Amino acid sequence: MPPEAALWWLRTAIGDLAGARALLAVAAVAPRLAAYLAQQAAEKAIKATIALQGREPPLTHDLLFLLERSPSEAGLRGVLVDIVALSGAQAVARYPQPDEPPYDLEEAEQLVADASRLVVGVQDYFDRLGFDGTGLAPV
Repeated sequence: MPPEAALWWLRTAIGDLAGARALLAVAAVAPRLAAYLAQQAAEKAIKATIALQGREPPLTHDLLFLLERSPSEAGLRGVLVDIVALSGAQAVARYPQPDEPPYDLEEAEQLVADASRLVVGVQDYFDRLGFDGTGLAPV
């Protein structure tokens, strides 16, 4: 897989993260939507590291599974995030229970913060390899 594909994954992650942050600022928007985009940003960022190795990222939303397949030199396993909660946001946010919202604002903010740490970690990894990870425009 060419480096352009990896850069596309990272740019898409950056865009999803920007969307999650923007949604947090709108009181009329359910926090679950920001939580969902946070999970998507983390997923795509991790997939960017896999694609940068020339491999096709697996078609899964399971962040633990993806993290195990990311290159160890990316250093993502050392990023302090609640990967289980972040991974679970994909389904929980999309299929809320009728009697209780899945995420309050504080929980969604934590998921966005965790996703931010992962995206920044991937950007740093790309920078170390000579790609401009921190200067990418979002997709």
